[in-house]
Amino acid sequence: MKKVLRSACIAVFVTLMMLPFSGIMSAQQKTEVKMLKPKMPISEVAFAATLLDGVEIRGGEVDAFVDARKVLMALLQKATDEKKQPSDMVVVEMSIGQAQNILALLQRAKLTGGDAERYKKFVDTVVESAK
Repeated sequence: MKKVLRSACIAVFVTLMMLPFSGIMSAQQKTEVKMLKPKMPISEVAFAATLLDGVEIRGGEVDAFVDARKVLMALLQKATDEKKQPSDMVVVEMSIGQAQNILALLQRAKLTGGDAERYKKFVDTVVESAK
């Protein structure tokens, strides 16, 4: 009788210990990262990358900044390698999180009045791709 009770207790203990892990595994399998694919001229991507370079960040924002900048710079490098023109259209593939980071960082950019329309066009294109 003691053996059966002990085996049952061990089985219940192991089952309870595994519950959090099964929840994590199922959550990871269900989580689908939504990708945005805004289409814009290469010159607009370069404009946003230049603005990002001028943004002041805090230490806790370094990872978000590096990830956001990487999205834009990888696309610019690819366009350069393929000898594309500034007016050529490209698709900027980024996750929702990356887009949010880019837009949040760009909100701190210092603009001239002449850049306002370009800035708005970039932001509107990214936001529209999320719909």
